[in-house]
Parts: sequence; structure tokens; C-alpha cells
Amino acid sequence: MAGPAPAARLDPMPFFVRSSLEPALSAILDALGGARFKLPIEVNNRKVARLYTMAKRDQWNLDDRREHFFPPSREGIDINEWLGVCDEVRLAAARSFSSFYYGEHGAKIISAQLTCMAPTNESAKFLATQTYDEARHVEVFEGILQFIDRIHPMNPFLNAFLADIARTHCLVSKLIGMNLLVEGLALSSFRTILANLKGEVNVSERGYRAIGEPIEMILRDESRHVGFGVVLLPDLMQGLSRRRKAQLRLRQLVWLGLIYGSVKYHQADQEIMGLDYVQLLEDVLSDHERRIQECGGDALVSTERMKGLIPTMDRLVDAVSRREHRAPQVPLPA
Repeated sequence: MAGPAPAARLDPMPFFVRSSLEPALSAILDALGGARFKLPIEVNNRKVARLYTMAKRDQWNLDDRREHFFPPSREGIDINEWLGVCDEVRLAAARSFSSFYYGEHGAKIISAQLTCMAPTNESAKFLATQTYDEARHVEVFEGILQFIDRIHPMNPFLNAFLADIARTHCLVSKLIGMNLLVEGLALSSFRTILANLKGEVNVSERGYRAIGEPIEMILRDESRHVGFGVVLLPDLMQGLSRRRKAQLRLRQLVWLGLIYGSVKYHQADQEIMGLDYVQLLEDVLSDHERRIQECGGDALVSTERMKGLIPTMDRLVDAVSRREHRAPQVPLPA
């Protein structure tokens, strides 16, 4: 005799409830991060895709060139004689180059942030190569500074500049700060340094091999990074309102002021090396204005107007520098 029929299983969640929750659950999961992993694979900007191809082709490894750039050990070497400079110039260069070291550190962090914010597949891939480039640049300046002296403390203006770019959550602001201003400052500074090493400082052939040749290789990477910003930003700035562009312009003016402070902070060292910090600032400003206009943004402030602000900015930077020098010096770890 057949047993009793099994009881019908009751669905704890009726169909109409389940079907209404599924879209909401999918939206919640996307908001938690899923959407960022679903960038369309179709190429939106072929110029960006081409820059990514170039970045893959032009990767280089410091370890393959380390013995060419630097001697295997400092032991038994007179560094000044080896570089062809006096003690004063070598130490001034070490203090100035320490800002490049910190700048590359900041660029590495900000580039990694941009990789996560990239709007297209090809831009995300390019920014991943940029992050690797910046890590390599940190390694290069570690090698230069450890050879010629040591890594000196970070100047407060550079610290504030990089921290504010890292802090912003706006993609356009961060991209302008990183790929136009940070990289633009690096381009102008490195070109000036390379000309100075062969001119005013007149380092030895070995000295240029240890300092100039690594910076030449970094310069090629930085040119590609600036090019990426100029290529991608027009797409991002097209839909911005006049109010949003005004906010971007104001933030850039603050950043330019911090760049000025960072460059001015090393004035004494730059004078020892035969560099003109005002000319460097003017180069950075004019190059940035040209690039931002190419991207569809409004002009910032004229070079002549910036010159008029120099006395005021000089007093501000000098006041901060005096305060820094009065502060107790914390010894660096051995």
C-alpha cells in the first residue's frame, strides 16, 4: 500500500518578491565594486591605445643598467673626484634630487589611484604601466642619492602639493594634477638639470653616466605620461559646466602656488648649481597653460601675472623656511 503523498514544499520567498529583489541586489553588488571590473573592451580612444602599446615596448629595468650607471661600491672612491664636482655642489644636488625622489613616490601612489578610476579599458591599462614606471623612477633616484650622498627630508610645499592631489576624488582634477602638473614639473626640471650637468656644473663623463643618463631615460617615460593626459582630458572635459571648470581653475592655482613654494624652497641649492628657479617656474607655467588649453580648459593665469605675485610668494616661502629651520631636527635612522 502506497504511503502518504509527500507534503508540498512551500517556497519561503514568493516569486514576485524574489523577482523584485534581484535587480536591487544586483545594483547593490555593482555599487560595492563590481561595475569597475566591467569596463567595455572596445577601444574608445585609439591614441590612448597607441600610448599603451608604446609603454609596453619601452619598458626598461634598472638592474640591466645598474653596473653601467653606478660603480659596484662606494668603498675607496672619492665621490667628488669621480663626479667631477666640489662638495658644495654634490650636497646641493642631493638635497634637490631628494625632492625628485619624493615626487616619484607621490606619482606612484597617485597613478595607482588613477588606474582604479580610469573610465576606459585602454586608459586603465596605460595607467597601470605608468604606475610601474613611477616605481622604477623611485628606484633610480634611490640609486643616485645613495651614491652621491643620501635621501634628505621632504620639503613641506611638495608634501602639501602631492597630498592634495592624492586626496581629491575628482578624476579630472587628479588627472590634471598628476599627468599635467606633476609630470610637467618633472619634464621642465629634468630638462633643466640635464642642460645644467653639461653646462654650469660640467660633471665628468662618469658623473653624467651616473646622474644624467638615468634621468634621460626617466624623461622619455614622463613625456609619454604628459601625452596621455593631453590625449584623454579633452574627452573628460567636454561635458563640464562653467562652474566646474572654474573650480578646476582655482584648484590649479593653489597647486601652482605650492609648486612655486617647492621650487623656491631649494633656491639656495639651485643657485649653488647655477640654476634659476624663477625661469624654471615660468617654464612650468607656460607649458601647463598651453597643455590645458589643448585639452579644452580655460587659461589659468598669465606668466606676467605670476611674475607680479613673486614678491608676495617669496615672503611666504621664506617665512615657512625660517620656521622649518627653527624646528628641532629629528635625526634620520641609520
